[in-house]
Amino acid sequence: MENKYLEQIIDEMKGIIKDADLKVEDNILKNDTKSIKIERSEETKLYTIAIADVDGENIGEYKQISAWLFDDNQTAKDAVAVGIDFSDALRKELNIAEQKPVVNSLIDLPTAKKGSDSGINALTKKMLDIFPALKEEYKAHVAHYGNFLYLNFFGEHLVPRLVRLFEEGTSKQIKKFYNTILDFYVEGDNDTINTVVALLAAAAYNNDAVTQKIRDMLADNNHFLNSFNNFLPAFAKNKKLVAALIKKEM
Repeated sequence: MENKYLEQIIDEMKGIIKDADLKVEDNILKNDTKSIKIERSEETKLYTIAIADVDGENIGEYKQISAWLFDDNQTAKDAVAVGIDFSDALRKELNIAEQKPVVNSLIDLPTAKKGSDSGINALTKKMLDIFPALKEEYKAHVAHYGNFLYLNFFGEHLVPRLVRLFEEGTSKQIKKFYNTILDFYVEGDNDTINTVVALLAAAAYNNDAVTQKIRDMLADNNHFLNSFNNFLPAFAKNKKLVAALIKKEM
């Protein structure tokens, strides 16, 4: 895949480029104190943004501040989302605030189709039902990106809540969550099943206590438990999924 969307990503960042007085040359954004590099790796299918200090003619070591999965199926609309995310990351790093628009109250929440619906949309609806605070975050996400980017939304908002559920939740709360995701694991399409397992792996990432709680939750379902156990090491090695689903330090 050619790096044909880089110009569009940088164009989407024109607000922070102006606010930070950055000059653009190829994939480098630079002012008197900072140098920002945006790249795409063909190997990992990730766009990354990294920043370094500038001291005269010297540029320090670059530190990655965000990454975005962008495989061969992504489109120009996804490139806009990358630009928005990188702008947010850069504003946070440079401590430059942006006036946020009011969330559109007319944005609809996801709904499930009548009958048996075990797709991503239905999974999202169930997660919003279990974690009601996600409803406003869902609206804000769609208003911000103009689309629902489910892996990145789950990584930003759902995975941290799953960590707290397994660290602090009661047995009854964990059982309720299990009964919900079990339906999607059994009846979902491949994408939904893979997402359910990946969400559990993301919650368990570098967290032995959560890993054990998830194993206890799945103890009576050998198939589900084996899927989780087998996927754990694969998740840790999958830079694309880690970048998509691990958005915050946990």
